[in-house]
Amino acid sequence: MKPSADSRSDYFWFTQMSTKFQDNDIYGHLNNNVHSQFIDNAVNLFLHQEGGLDMANGPIIGLIVNSGCDYFKELGWPEHQNIDIGVRVNKIGRSSVQYAAALFAEGDEAAAAQGHFTHVWIDRESRDAVEIPAALRQAMESVLPKND
Repeated sequence: MKPSADSRSDYFWFTQMSTKFQDNDIYGHLNNNVHSQFIDNAVNLFLHQEGGLDMANGPIIGLIVNSGCDYFKELGWPEHQNIDIGVRVNKIGRSSVQYAAALFAEGDEAAAAQGHFTHVWIDRESRDAVEIPAALRQAMESVLPKND
């Protein structure tokens, strides 16, 4: 089944990132790895700002164990110098969480691309899976869709 583009209202936290000339590939649009970088940057910025994650020195780290992205509309520099990225959480477990993020051209309601990845939270030293700490879990739950 072909996925359909999400809308802005499907996401609960936003940031904006700027594209650069070198982000374009030979086809004249953002390279797919740039989409992944924007998604990774947006989620980690959310975790840092809203959940207090200390990526450099904290006792836990999130390792990506799964990821993917669907593309609906080409984005490219200079036409799309600023990209809005929406973040949400699809599901939370004891030690894992699946995020979703979408890239929107300024003013567009439909996602140009949307991706997901799963973090497993581990102890930085032992590399054993750990329970998601309360502050991070609270931040994650704040962008988890509510079941009506």
